[in-house]
Amino acid sequence: MRGGVLWLVLGTLAACARAQSEPSAHRPLAVRFSQAGDSVRLVLLAAPGWKINARLKPVVEAVDGRRLEFDARRLTADSAYFAEPPSVVAADLPGGIRGTLRASVCSAGETVCRVVTLEVGG
Repeated sequence: MRGGVLWLVLGTLAACARAQSEPSAHRPLAVRFSQAGDSVRLVLLAAPGWKINARLKPVVEAVDGRRLEFDARRLTADSAYFAEPPSVVAADLPGGIRGTLRASVCSAGETVCRVVTLEVGG
């Protein structure tokens, strides 16, 4: 029963995150896009109380076949989580960057991370 509830919650989180650009208690992650010259920077933001797993780096699998892996310079002391929002810079194509983000996150009170999947586009 507990596993079924978890999948229901994860599905709801993913659906809500598609429609929102800011993380919240109900949406642990959001992606912010910004122009970086001829490229675009994607920054992954975690909601308060959530941590992004650095051992399983977040990746956008773009519809054009690119894999965009997020990273950051600063990690926590145990190298398990990002200590600053991870980002990735990619060439800005005419259709923008569209794809599926997969990231592993933990809430502050949990010892096991969960995978969050979001559809991104920008």
